[in-house]
Amino acid sequence: MAASARPPADPGQNPTHPRGATAGRTERMIELVRYLERERKITKERLYAIMGVSSQSSFKRVKGDLARASFPITYDPDDGHYHVPPSASIARYGIDPRTRAQLAQVRAAVAALGGPASDALDDVLTVLEARVALDDPDAVAVVSSRHPQPRADAVFWTSLDRALTAVREHRWLSFAYSRTTGGVAQARTIQPYAVHTHDGRYYVWGILEGEHYPKLFALDGMHDVAMEADTFEPDPGLAIDDALQHSFGTMIGDGPVQYVAVRVAPEAAAFARCRRWPAEIGFAEHDDGSVVLTFAVSRFEELVAWVLSFSGTATIESPAEARAALRNAAERVVESTA
Repeated sequence: MAASARPPADPGQNPTHPRGATAGRTERMIELVRYLERERKITKERLYAIMGVSSQSSFKRVKGDLARASFPITYDPDDGHYHVPPSASIARYGIDPRTRAQLAQVRAAVAALGGPASDALDDVLTVLEARVALDDPDAVAVVSSRHPQPRADAVFWTSLDRALTAVREHRWLSFAYSRTTGGVAQARTIQPYAVHTHDGRYYVWGILEGEHYPKLFALDGMHDVAMEADTFEPDPGLAIDDALQHSFGTMIGDGPVQYVAVRVAPEAAAFARCRRWPAEIGFAEHDDGSVVLTFAVSRFEELVAWVLSFSGTATIESPAEARAALRNAAERVVESTA
Protein backbone atom coordinates (compact mmCIF):
# COMPACT_ATOMS: atom_id res chain seq x y z
CA MET A 1 0.00 0.00 0.00
CA ALA A 2 1.39 3.39 -1.00
CA ALA A 3 1.85 6.02 1.67
CA SER A 4 -0.94 8.60 1.86
CA ALA A 5 -0.03 11.89 0.22
CA ARG A 6 -2.00 14.91 -0.86
CA PRO A 7 -1.92 15.83 -4.55
CA PRO A 8 0.46 18.71 -5.34
CA ALA A 9 -1.15 22.12 -5.60
CA ASP A 10 -1.86 23.38 -9.09
CA PRO A 11 -0.19 26.82 -9.34
CA GLY A 12 -2.72 27.77 -12.00
CA GLN A 13 -5.66 27.34 -9.64
CA ASN A 14 -7.12 29.92 -7.32
CA PRO A 15 -5.81 28.94 -3.85
CA THR A 16 -8.93 30.20 -2.12
CA HIS A 17 -12.06 28.10 -1.78
CA PRO A 18 -15.64 28.95 -0.82
CA ARG A 19 -16.28 28.52 2.90
CA GLY A 20 -18.73 25.72 2.05
CA ALA A 21 -15.89 23.56 0.75
CA THR A 22 -14.14 23.49 4.11
CA ALA A 23 -16.98 23.87 6.62
CA GLY A 24 -18.78 20.98 8.26
CA ARG A 25 -22.25 20.07 7.02
CA THR A 26 -23.97 21.40 10.14
CA GLU A 27 -21.95 24.62 9.88
CA ARG A 28 -23.11 25.00 6.28
CA MET A 29 -26.76 24.43 7.16
CA ILE A 30 -26.59 26.94 10.01
CA GLU A 31 -25.09 29.56 7.69
CA LEU A 32 -27.73 28.86 5.02
CA VAL A 33 -30.62 29.09 7.47
CA ARG A 34 -29.35 32.32 8.96
CA TYR A 35 -28.93 33.77 5.49
CA LEU A 36 -32.47 32.79 4.47
CA GLU A 37 -34.01 34.03 7.70
CA ARG A 38 -32.30 37.36 7.14
CA GLU A 39 -32.64 37.80 3.36
CA ARG A 40 -35.73 35.63 2.68
CA LYS A 41 -34.32 34.80 -0.77
CA ILE A 42 -31.19 33.36 -2.35
CA THR A 43 -29.64 32.68 -5.75
CA LYS A 44 -28.59 29.21 -6.76
CA GLU A 45 -24.98 30.41 -7.00
CA ARG A 46 -25.07 31.74 -3.44
CA LEU A 47 -26.54 28.50 -2.16
CA TYR A 48 -23.81 26.56 -3.99
CA ALA A 49 -21.14 28.70 -2.29
CA ILE A 50 -22.59 28.33 1.21
CA MET A 51 -23.23 24.59 0.97
CA GLY A 52 -20.06 23.69 -0.93
CA VAL A 53 -21.97 21.92 -3.72
CA SER A 54 -21.89 22.32 -7.48
CA SER A 55 -24.29 19.79 -9.01
CA GLN A 56 -28.01 19.89 -9.66
CA SER A 57 -28.52 16.68 -7.69
CA SER A 58 -26.82 18.22 -4.65
CA PHE A 59 -28.94 21.34 -5.04
CA LYS A 60 -32.11 19.23 -5.04
CA ARG A 61 -30.92 17.43 -1.92
CA VAL A 62 -30.40 20.74 -0.10
CA LYS A 63 -33.86 21.90 -1.21
CA GLY A 64 -35.27 18.70 0.26
CA ASP A 65 -33.41 19.29 3.52
CA LEU A 66 -34.91 22.78 3.77
CA ALA A 67 -38.39 21.47 2.98
CA ARG A 68 -38.08 18.86 5.76
CA ALA A 69 -37.14 21.71 8.05
CA SER A 70 -40.38 23.52 7.11
CA PHE A 71 -38.28 26.12 5.34
CA PRO A 72 -39.04 25.52 1.63
CA ILE A 73 -37.61 27.64 -1.17
CA THR A 74 -39.43 28.38 -4.43
CA TYR A 75 -37.93 29.82 -7.62
CA ASP A 76 -39.21 33.16 -8.96
CA PRO A 77 -38.22 33.62 -12.63
CA ASP A 78 -38.89 37.37 -12.41
CA ASP A 79 -35.89 38.08 -10.21
CA GLY A 80 -33.91 34.82 -10.56
CA HIS A 81 -34.00 34.07 -6.83
CA TYR A 82 -35.35 31.27 -4.67
CA HIS A 83 -37.72 32.68 -2.05
CA VAL A 84 -38.99 31.42 1.29
CA PRO A 85 -42.66 31.99 2.25
CA PRO A 86 -43.21 35.05 4.47
CA SER A 87 -44.41 32.92 7.36
CA ALA A 88 -41.71 30.24 7.05
CA SER A 89 -39.42 29.62 9.98
CA ILE A 90 -36.99 26.80 10.52
CA ALA A 91 -38.80 23.92 12.24
CA ARG A 92 -37.98 23.41 15.92
CA TYR A 93 -39.07 19.75 16.17
CA GLY A 94 -39.35 20.08 19.94
CA ILE A 95 -35.76 18.85 20.41
CA ASP A 96 -34.20 19.74 23.74
CA PRO A 97 -30.75 21.30 23.10
CA ARG A 98 -29.47 19.34 26.11
CA THR A 99 -29.80 16.11 24.12
CA ARG A 100 -27.18 17.13 21.56
CA ALA A 101 -24.81 14.39 22.73
CA GLN A 102 -27.38 11.71 21.92
CA LEU A 103 -28.05 13.27 18.52
CA ALA A 104 -24.32 13.30 17.77
CA GLN A 105 -24.04 9.64 18.73
CA VAL A 106 -26.85 8.75 16.31
CA ARG A 107 -25.16 10.72 13.56
CA ALA A 108 -21.85 8.93 14.14
CA ALA A 109 -23.62 5.55 14.09
CA VAL A 110 -25.40 6.42 10.85
CA ALA A 111 -22.11 7.48 9.26
CA ALA A 112 -20.70 4.02 10.01
CA LEU A 113 -23.40 2.41 7.86
CA GLY A 114 -22.06 3.88 4.64
CA GLY A 115 -23.78 4.09 1.27
CA PRO A 116 -26.69 6.18 -0.05
CA ALA A 117 -28.98 5.27 2.86
CA SER A 118 -26.42 6.63 5.31
CA ASP A 119 -26.16 9.87 3.33
CA ALA A 120 -29.95 10.29 3.28
CA LEU A 121 -30.22 9.79 7.03
CA ASP A 122 -27.30 12.14 7.66
CA ASP A 123 -29.11 14.83 5.65
CA VAL A 124 -32.01 14.66 8.10
CA LEU A 125 -29.76 14.55 11.17
CA THR A 126 -27.76 17.55 9.91
CA VAL A 127 -30.94 19.63 9.82
CA LEU A 128 -31.80 18.54 13.36
CA GLU A 129 -28.32 19.33 14.65
CA ALA A 130 -28.39 22.73 12.97
CA ARG A 131 -31.67 23.46 14.76
CA VAL A 132 -30.15 22.48 18.11
CA ALA A 133 -27.02 24.55 17.43
CA LEU A 134 -29.14 27.60 16.56
CA ASP A 135 -31.03 27.24 19.85
CA ASP A 136 -27.85 26.74 21.88
CA PRO A 137 -24.94 28.33 19.97
CA ASP A 138 -22.53 28.20 22.92
CA ALA A 139 -23.37 24.55 23.71
CA VAL A 140 -23.97 25.31 27.38
CA ALA A 141 -27.08 23.14 27.74
CA VAL A 142 -26.34 19.78 29.33
CA VAL A 143 -28.48 17.06 30.83
CA SER A 144 -27.71 14.23 33.22
CA SER A 145 -27.08 11.24 31.03
CA ARG A 146 -27.69 7.57 31.57
CA HIS A 147 -24.61 6.94 29.44
CA PRO A 148 -21.15 8.54 29.29
CA GLN A 149 -21.05 11.53 26.95
CA PRO A 150 -18.33 13.97 25.91
CA ARG A 151 -17.46 16.93 28.09
CA ALA A 152 -18.18 19.18 25.13
CA ASP A 153 -18.36 22.83 24.18
CA ALA A 154 -19.22 24.58 20.92
CA VAL A 155 -15.70 24.02 19.57
CA PHE A 156 -15.98 20.28 20.21
CA TRP A 157 -19.26 20.01 18.27
CA THR A 158 -17.81 21.99 15.37
CA SER A 159 -14.79 19.67 15.31
CA LEU A 160 -17.04 16.61 15.30
CA ASP A 161 -19.18 18.05 12.50
CA ARG A 162 -16.08 18.71 10.40
CA ALA A 163 -14.73 15.21 11.07
CA LEU A 164 -18.02 13.56 10.05
CA THR A 165 -18.24 15.75 6.96
CA ALA A 166 -14.64 14.99 5.98
CA VAL A 167 -15.34 11.26 6.28
CA ARG A 168 -18.46 11.52 4.11
CA GLU A 169 -16.85 13.75 1.47
CA HIS A 170 -13.38 12.12 1.56
CA ARG A 171 -11.59 15.35 2.45
CA TRP A 172 -8.23 15.69 4.18
CA LEU A 173 -8.47 16.79 7.81
CA SER A 174 -5.79 18.84 9.55
CA PHE A 175 -5.41 19.60 13.26
CA ALA A 176 -2.97 20.01 16.14
CA TYR A 177 -2.88 16.86 18.26
CA SER A 178 -1.85 16.22 21.84
CA ARG A 179 -2.14 12.80 23.47
CA THR A 180 -2.50 14.13 27.02
CA THR A 181 -4.18 17.17 28.56
CA GLY A 182 -1.69 20.01 28.51
CA GLY A 183 0.72 18.03 26.33
CA VAL A 184 2.64 19.51 23.42
CA ALA A 185 0.41 19.61 20.34
CA GLN A 186 1.84 18.57 16.98
CA ALA A 187 0.46 19.35 13.55
CA ARG A 188 -1.28 16.39 11.88
CA THR A 189 -3.01 15.88 8.54
CA ILE A 190 -4.97 12.71 7.88
CA GLN A 191 -7.21 10.93 5.44
CA PRO A 192 -10.25 10.32 7.72
CA TYR A 193 -12.03 6.99 7.19
CA ALA A 194 -14.43 6.78 10.14
CA VAL A 195 -15.61 8.31 13.39
CA HIS A 196 -15.66 5.84 16.28
CA THR A 197 -17.34 6.23 19.68
CA HIS A 198 -16.53 4.28 22.83
CA ASP A 199 -17.89 5.01 26.30
CA GLY A 200 -18.81 8.56 25.32
CA ARG A 201 -15.44 9.40 23.80
CA TYR A 202 -15.09 10.17 20.09
CA TYR A 203 -12.21 9.11 17.86
CA VAL A 204 -11.33 9.77 14.23
CA TRP A 205 -9.83 6.77 12.45
CA GLY A 206 -7.56 7.95 9.66
CA ILE A 207 -4.26 7.60 7.84
CA LEU A 208 -1.61 10.11 8.83
CA GLU A 209 -0.06 11.84 5.84
CA GLY A 210 2.98 9.85 4.71
CA GLU A 211 1.89 6.66 6.47
CA HIS A 212 0.12 3.53 5.22
CA TYR A 213 -2.47 2.38 7.76
CA PRO A 214 -5.09 4.20 9.84
CA LYS A 215 -4.88 4.87 13.56
CA LEU A 216 -7.27 6.36 16.11
CA PHE A 217 -7.08 10.03 17.14
CA ALA A 218 -9.12 11.11 20.18
CA LEU A 219 -11.31 14.04 19.17
CA ASP A 220 -10.79 15.77 22.53
CA GLY A 221 -7.05 15.81 21.76
CA MET A 222 -7.58 17.39 18.33
CA HIS A 223 -7.38 21.20 18.26
CA ASP A 224 -7.95 23.71 15.45
CA VAL A 225 -9.66 21.04 13.36
CA ALA A 226 -9.90 22.14 9.72
CA MET A 227 -11.36 20.33 6.75
CA GLU A 228 -9.23 20.77 3.64
CA ALA A 229 -10.62 21.42 0.16
CA ASP A 230 -8.42 18.59 -1.21
CA THR A 231 -10.07 15.18 -1.49
CA PHE A 232 -8.63 11.67 -1.49
CA GLU A 233 -9.63 8.30 -2.91
CA PRO A 234 -10.41 5.95 0.00
CA ASP A 235 -9.01 2.43 0.00
CA PRO A 236 -12.05 0.07 -0.19
CA GLY A 237 -10.04 -2.60 1.63
CA LEU A 238 -9.84 -0.59 4.86
CA ALA A 239 -12.64 -0.97 7.43
CA ILE A 240 -12.64 0.10 11.06
CA ASP A 241 -14.54 -3.04 12.09
CA ASP A 242 -11.61 -5.11 10.83
CA ALA A 243 -9.11 -2.90 12.66
CA LEU A 244 -11.02 -3.23 15.96
CA GLN A 245 -11.75 -6.92 15.56
CA HIS A 246 -9.25 -7.83 18.30
CA SER A 247 -9.72 -4.75 20.50
CA PHE A 248 -11.89 -4.56 23.60
CA GLY A 249 -12.54 -0.88 22.92
CA THR A 250 -9.99 1.39 21.29
CA MET A 251 -6.56 -0.16 21.86
CA ILE A 252 -5.17 -1.80 18.72
CA GLY A 253 -2.04 -3.86 19.27
CA ASP A 254 0.47 -4.90 16.62
CA GLY A 255 1.43 -8.11 18.42
CA PRO A 256 -0.08 -11.57 18.05
CA VAL A 257 -3.71 -12.20 18.96
CA GLN A 258 -4.11 -13.94 22.33
CA TYR A 259 -7.12 -15.84 23.60
CA VAL A 260 -8.25 -14.81 27.07
CA ALA A 261 -10.77 -16.78 29.15
CA VAL A 262 -12.75 -14.79 31.73
CA ARG A 263 -14.91 -16.53 34.35
CA VAL A 264 -17.78 -14.54 35.87
CA ALA A 265 -19.28 -15.76 39.14
CA PRO A 266 -22.98 -16.73 39.36
CA GLU A 267 -23.97 -13.54 41.21
CA ALA A 268 -22.67 -11.40 38.31
CA ALA A 269 -23.31 -13.79 35.43
CA ALA A 270 -26.49 -12.02 34.26
CA PHE A 271 -24.51 -8.84 33.57
CA ALA A 272 -22.12 -10.72 31.30
CA ARG A 273 -24.73 -12.99 29.74
CA CYS A 274 -27.13 -10.31 28.50
CA ARG A 275 -24.93 -8.82 25.78
CA ARG A 276 -22.13 -9.61 23.33
CA TRP A 277 -18.84 -7.94 24.17
CA PRO A 278 -16.09 -6.52 21.94
CA ALA A 279 -13.64 -9.18 20.71
CA GLU A 280 -15.78 -11.96 22.22
CA ILE A 281 -15.45 -15.26 20.37
CA GLY A 282 -16.86 -17.74 22.86
CA PHE A 283 -19.47 -18.02 25.61
CA ALA A 284 -20.24 -20.98 27.88
CA GLU A 285 -22.61 -21.44 30.83
CA HIS A 286 -21.70 -23.83 33.64
CA ASP A 287 -23.77 -25.89 36.04
CA ASP A 288 -22.74 -23.77 39.02
CA GLY A 289 -24.27 -20.69 37.36
CA SER A 290 -20.99 -19.09 36.32
CA VAL A 291 -20.19 -18.16 32.74
CA VAL A 292 -16.90 -18.21 30.84
CA LEU A 293 -16.29 -15.78 28.01
CA THR A 294 -13.41 -16.10 25.59
CA PHE A 295 -11.88 -13.05 23.94
CA ALA A 296 -9.39 -12.70 21.08
CA VAL A 297 -7.39 -9.54 21.80
CA SER A 298 -4.07 -8.08 20.77
CA ARG A 299 -3.72 -6.07 24.01
CA PHE A 300 -4.82 -6.88 27.58
CA GLU A 301 -5.26 -3.46 29.22
CA GLU A 302 -8.90 -2.72 28.46
CA LEU A 303 -10.00 -6.28 29.17
CA VAL A 304 -8.14 -6.25 32.50
CA ALA A 305 -9.90 -3.00 33.47
CA TRP A 306 -13.26 -4.56 32.59
CA VAL A 307 -12.59 -7.61 34.75
CA LEU A 308 -11.57 -5.36 37.67
CA SER A 309 -14.91 -3.54 37.37
CA PHE A 310 -16.62 -6.73 38.64
CA SER A 311 -15.10 -6.10 42.10
CA GLY A 312 -13.85 -9.63 42.53
CA THR A 313 -16.77 -11.52 40.95
CA ALA A 314 -14.81 -12.10 37.74
CA THR A 315 -11.31 -13.34 37.05
CA ILE A 316 -9.04 -14.22 34.15
CA GLU A 317 -8.41 -17.97 33.90
CA SER A 318 -5.90 -17.95 31.06
CA PRO A 319 -3.38 -17.25 29.65
CA ALA A 320 -0.80 -16.74 32.39
CA GLU A 321 0.34 -13.39 30.97
CA ALA A 322 -3.19 -11.99 31.20
CA ARG A 323 -3.61 -13.34 34.75
CA ALA A 324 -0.36 -11.62 35.72
CA ALA A 325 -1.56 -8.35 34.15
CA LEU A 326 -4.80 -8.58 36.18
CA ARG A 327 -2.91 -9.29 39.39
CA ASN A 328 -0.50 -6.38 38.83
CA ALA A 329 -3.39 -4.00 38.12
CA ALA A 330 -5.22 -5.14 41.27
CA GLU A 331 -2.07 -4.61 43.36
CA ARG A 332 -1.73 -1.06 42.00
CA VAL A 333 -5.34 -0.36 43.03
CA VAL A 334 -4.60 -1.62 46.56
CA GLU A 335 -1.43 0.48 46.77
CA SER A 336 -3.22 3.61 45.59
CA THR A 337 -5.89 3.24 48.28
CA ALA A 338 -3.61 2.22 51.16
